[in-house]
Amino acid sequence: MTGLLGKAPLTSDVALFIEIAVIVTLFVARFGLARKRRIRAHGVTAMIATALHTVTVLLVMIPSLLRSQNLLFNNFSSPAIILTWIHAPLGLLALIIGLYLVAEWRFRPPGATCYKRARLMRPLWLLWVLSVVLGLLIYLAIAIYS
Repeated sequence: MTGLLGKAPLTSDVALFIEIAVIVTLFVARFGLARKRRIRAHGVTAMIATALHTVTVLLVMIPSLLRSQNLLFNNFSSPAIILTWIHAPLGLLALIIGLYLVAEWRFRPPGATCYKRARLMRPLWLLWVLSVVLGLLIYLAIAIYS
């Protein structure tokens, strides 16, 4: 079954919409809850967003990457392939840092740990947004150039 633009599978559309929801959720966590010092709600919201993102990566993105192995190593002229080579490591780094922060927050007693990790959270937010933008560009590149 093809997606909205007819070039990618429907799972790609679903993953894109989930990732947009993840960014909106993280935006609320970062700029709504954290700024109002609602740290517990911020943590829960970030944990939900990270869980959604992890499921999307495991069920859609990694299988898609594995199916595209031949293209990834043989077609460096495609904009989608170039963007994928940038997106994949940045997205993986964002996922690893996000999982680390959520796990550390979840499995440690409440306290100053969150404030100590704010130096990681700020760049992670930007990395995550960049990764989603690159994913959106890959989606559009596939729709335009395929």
